[in-house]
Order: sequence, then C-alpha cells, then structure tokens
Amino acid sequence: MDLAALQPRLQQALGQEFTVGPLLGEGGFAAVFRARDTVLNRDVAVKVLDVELAPSPVVAERFLREAQTVARLEHPHIVPIYKVGRQEEIFYIIMRCIDGPSLRELLETQKKLSVGDAARIARQVADALAYAHSHEIVHRDIKPDNILLDKSGHVLVTDFGIAKAAQAAQAKQPDSTQLTSEGMIVGTPEYMSPEQASGDPLDGRSDIYSLGVVLYQMLAGAPPFEGPSSASILAEQLTQAPVPIRRHRPDVPEEMAMVLDRMMEKTRAKRFQMASEVSRALVGALPTAARDRVHVPLRRRLQLMFYRSLVGLSVAGCLLFIAFAGGAAAVAYYVFSKPPLVAARAPIPDSLSRMLRARRALVTGDAALYAYRPAGQEDTTLLLLTRRRTVVVTPHQVRSYARDSVRRDMDLEIHGGLSFRLVIYAAGTSPGTGELADTVYRSLSFRDMMQLRPELNRAGAVSPAKHRAVRPRPAPPPPPPPRPTPRVRNRGAPRRRG
Repeated sequence: MDLAALQPRLQQALGQEFTVGPLLGEGGFAAVFRARDTVLNRDVAVKVLDVELAPSPVVAERFLREAQTVARLEHPHIVPIYKVGRQEEIFYIIMRCIDGPSLRELLETQKKLSVGDAARIARQVADALAYAHSHEIVHRDIKPDNILLDKSGHVLVTDFGIAKAAQAAQAKQPDSTQLTSEGMIVGTPEYMSPEQASGDPLDGRSDIYSLGVVLYQMLAGAPPFEGPSSASILAEQLTQAPVPIRRHRPDVPEEMAMVLDRMMEKTRAKRFQMASEVSRALVGALPTAARDRVHVPLRRRLQLMFYRSLVGLSVAGCLLFIAFAGGAAAVAYYVFSKPPLVAARAPIPDSLSRMLRARRALVTGDAALYAYRPAGQEDTTLLLLTRRRTVVVTPHQVRSYARDSVRRDMDLEIHGGLSFRLVIYAAGTSPGTGELADTVYRSLSFRDMMQLRPELNRAGAVSPAKHRAVRPRPAPPPPPPPRPTPRVRNRGAPRRRG
C-alpha cells in the first residue's frame, strides 16, 4: 500500500473538517490514520479502504454497508463510529481515537494478567457482544488486537463487522482460500471457533468461544492452541480440548475455571447461549469483575502521559517544585489531565451552533448557554445547557429534558482512583434511587470537575457540598422506636430504724 499517496487522497476526501495526521496502523488493503476534527476540536481515528487495492469491488461495497450498520451501535464498551463516507475510490470510517494500549500490547509487556483484570476485561467485552448480538451483529474476529483500553483502563471493542465485510469478497473469488487473509477475511486461527474453522454459518456463540480463548490467554500467557501452521491450529480448534487453566494458574478460582470451560465448549449447544450469560457468570464467579477499571502498567501510562503533555512539562515542573508534598499529586493530576474536547460558553461558536441546530439539539427561539464534552471515556457525548432545556447529544440520538424536570450533579467515583461522574436525574429524586434519567459521563478528571461544577451551579444544579457515591449503599433500616422510660415515684428517703 502506497501510504505516501494514500494520505493526501484521504485528506482530499475528508475536506477541511478534518486534518489527517500520522499513520496508526495498516493491514491488507486498509490503513488507520489519526486525524484532527477541526470543528469539535478532538482527535479521531480514520480507517480508510483503498478500493484499488481491495481484493474485489464487492469487498469495498460490503465494507461500507457493514460500517453503516455497525455505526448504529451505541454502547460504552464499543468504539463509536462518527461517520462513514466514500469519495470515488476512497472509503473511510471515522471513529473515536483511543489513546491507550490494545490488549495485545498489554499482553506483550505483562505476558499474564491478574485474575481480576482478566475477568474485568472479559466481562466488559461480553457486555459489548451482548449488545451487538441483540442487534444481530456478530463480530467474527474477537482477538486481543481488537480489544482496546483507554487512558482510564476502560475496555472498548473495535472492528465490528469488518471480517464479515471482507468475507463477502471470497464468495466472488472461488479460487481463494479462507487463510489467504487471516485476521481480515474469516478471523485469526488462534481465536476462531470450531464452527468458524469448519466454514459453518456463525452466530453469537462463535464470539463467545473466541472470547474464551482471549480470557485463557490473559490467564495462561498464551492461547490454548498454537502450531507451526494455520492448518494445524485449526485442526486443534476442531478436535483438541485445551489444557485446564488451573494447571497454568492455580490461583484461578474453580468457579471461574468452570465458566471458561463452558465458553470454550466445542459444541455450540453446550456453550453459553448468550454473551449476557457470560457477563453474569463472570461476576458470579468473581464479584470484582463487575468493576470497569483495568490496571494499566505505570510505564505505559507514563508514556502516554508524556506524549500528550510535552507542551505542559515546563509549567508542571515549576508547579511541582513549589508545591508541598501533599499538594504535589493533586497539581500533577490537574496539569496532566487531558483538557476538555469542547467547553464553550455563550456566545457559542457558529460552527458548533450550526451542528447543534442541524441535530435539533438547539431549537429555534432557545439560546445555548454552555456546551461541554469532556475527555473521559464516554467523550462521544456532549452536554448542552440552554435557557430552557438540558440536552444530551450522542452520535445517534438527542435526549432533551426541560430544565425544571431534571437535576444535574457530580458524583465522586471512589473505585480505582479519584474520578467523577456527571449524572442527570429526575427532579425531586437522588442519584442511585432507580429513577435516573440519564448517565452522561464516566471517569471525569479532577480538571473536568473543576471546570464543569461552576456551570452546573449556574444552571441550577445541586449544591457543591452534596456529593453522592456512584454506588450508594442501601440506607440502613430505621432504628426501633425507643421504649418508654418507666416512671418511678419519689417516695422520699427511707426511714432509719433504731
């Protein structure tokens, strides 16, 4: 692939709205570039398909159709797609740019993960698969490369439907084999289900098997089946049972080992039938799997922080030098927090106002007071405060609430470190009561909280002193009413006998 020629062609296709940056990765006939969204002031990833290099024109058309289908998926653990387009021979998908390692990169540095982190990653992937399967979308290529972690250790799955898009080309190429473009055409042999290896029709249970292989690798340090050739690996997938995981990791709870065995059953009918069952089983076997945050090694986090914070290093150094030891950590956390992607006060820029009006988030006669998009893990959501309404804008829908019908507050997230969350809930209720109207953001940084809190106060949110826990404990039962104290009559001092 001639990347030097592809980059300017992609820039021409995207126009002035995006500025194409460096290459993030390539494979086969597709490449991924980092780009800058000049309207919303954020980085995005652009997967581009060069039709001239595709194995068949059919693959390009299917690539576009599948991307449009997957773009409807809106889930916290699925990398969101912002836009799908085509200009002449250039097909492109614009999606969120994840500034964090893939699971593949994490395993290259750590080899094995802790049992808790492995369970948390598998549970989040299972949640993403359950949502996609409910929309009749099968991933077909679950592997560590397609599992990403953002800067806060939150898991996202990418490349839904890409394997299916490429697989259509082979129906038009009888002379091609399934292994000619492994990892792109029908999947990667080490992670393929038996039915996928044998060429049978696939459903969501195939993804469950592949996720079981990934979980096995996270715990054992290697996939259960490896060999000198793709054919030998596929033969093992079809006929061999994996070595029991507790032989590699005696610290794996027996209940979790049983969950893994069922995920990797050769016969589909014996596996978990739905990914939601996998998620519940993992939490049942290891309750800490219910948490989202995964530990990312300090070295990896420092590398990411270094590249994102080069401009602010000198300022940070001065602040850290003059700060007290107790305050230094807070200063560093504030300085190195990624600034908000969008934080606009009235008057809102024309470019943003036009987008909001086009999405009908800002109606005629109303005026925008504040628009906010944090750098948190759900930064595809924009909060808009207007004179009349509170509006939540996502890539695929707009949820609007009358100002007097909801309240907004910042919740302290105490699991896995200092972070905050913005919630919207029905007026007259409290977060965590089951009447939540909307969960807008997760894992806001201290910097986000400091910038957003004054705007919420001006917009009529609750007092800054009223923080609530994200997972509030149920209120204890009221104490029994006190027993009445018996009245004792004072009969005076006893008489002395003598």
